[in-house]
Amino acid sequence: MNVVRFTGAYVWANLRITLAYRAAFFSAVLGMVINDAIWVVFWWLFFTRFPSVDGYGFRDIVIVWSICATAFGLAVGLAGGAFTLASRIARGELDFYLVLPKPVILHLVVSRMDTSGWGDALFGVAVFAFLASPTPMDAVAFVGLSLIATTIFVSYAIAVNSLAFWTGRAETLSDQLIFGLITFATYPEKLFTGAVKVVLYTVVPAGFVAYIPVSLLHEWDWGWALVLLAGTIGSISVAVTTFTVGLRRYQSGNLTAMRA
Repeated sequence: MNVVRFTGAYVWANLRITLAYRAAFFSAVLGMVINDAIWVVFWWLFFTRFPSVDGYGFRDIVIVWSICATAFGLAVGLAGGAFTLASRIARGELDFYLVLPKPVILHLVVSRMDTSGWGDALFGVAVFAFLASPTPMDAVAFVGLSLIATTIFVSYAIAVNSLAFWTGRAETLSDQLIFGLITFATYPEKLFTGAVKVVLYTVVPAGFVAYIPVSLLHEWDWGWALVLLAGTIGSISVAVTTFTVGLRRYQSGNLTAMRA
């Protein structure tokens, strides 16, 4: 509970800072909502012409986008520091966090907030509510699955950004890997087969972010639910291990930093 209260206080502080510039905040949120809406319109036009793609229909793609948008929005909104970790490692900016009492990785991930993420989260919830025709049980499952997908997004971001401990400048690589996860996760699973599908359940965990959650919203299966839980725990373990091992290689930037 101490960790939960600490995280909540950090997020609230970040939100208050961003709301100090309300025009910029709401512009970023609205811009992301419009950006996501354009993609849904594209898929609506696509499925108007082709009603089904290997069993995938418009409702399925709506659920995919709802979960991905909500999860990614919450990830960058609540733990935006996970997505900027590589640049801070490369510049030797972790010194400030190393002397704080809470776990270093926790401080790092909740110390930043990407305002546009709230637009993604708002869009995801709204699209699911109005276009997916959910039942009350669907809504409950959607919340739980979105939180799991959020955890995987954050874990993946920590893991790929931690590569900077070994490679130095890893911002471009980490950004491309995260972009790849988003891209694969927002397309129908049926488009991928063979070795590519194996990659999407291992190296790039799109299967755990979108494919399994969509199948569970179609029809709940405790076997797949356990697979999803195992994948989530595995993602967290990989992230923590990669960061912890990499931190031993960290070289201070000898920076003097002050934070309010």
